[in-house]
Amino acid sequence: LCSVDLFGANLRAQAITDIIRKACEFSDVRDFCFEVLGDDPLANLARNKFHLEDIAIELATTNYSYIHRRVWTITFSETNPDLKHIYRSCLHEYNVMKTDFRNFIPALVFNGDLESVALDASYHVNTCEYYFIRSPNISNPFAQDNDNMFKFLDLIRGIYLAPLGS
Repeated sequence: LCSVDLFGANLRAQAITDIIRKACEFSDVRDFCFEVLGDDPLANLARNKFHLEDIAIELATTNYSYIHRRVWTITFSETNPDLKHIYRSCLHEYNVMKTDFRNFIPALVFNGDLESVALDASYHVNTCEYYFIRSPNISNPFAQDNDNMFKFLDLIRGIYLAPLGS
């Protein structure tokens, strides 16, 4: 038996506001943007760029917290010393990334450069990925998480750079 959610998808498509549509069309992570912001009730209430940036930051911060906990749990559950060393290196990057997430709101409130903060955070995700590239025989249990983190950071950058007005 196959079920198709045509009615729900149609409602979501109609619920996407102009500001979300403009931001997502401008974004490098277009489909992800529509999926995340289109399904978020608060995002659909956003009436300006500031509110949309604030919502994207909050969603990214929630995602970051989830991933950080997951990296921590996997790291401290690992018994193989070689794997644990690489996992700890990634955990360190996610620990340091916390500062970047703390910098988003002041940057937003004081008209700071959200792109710069997002790029700083992306550096840590890249570094975590690099540890696994250097060890090609070790599978990366954080690959999907890192990809999601990149998408959220690109989402913030895209909204910040989008010509949406104030």
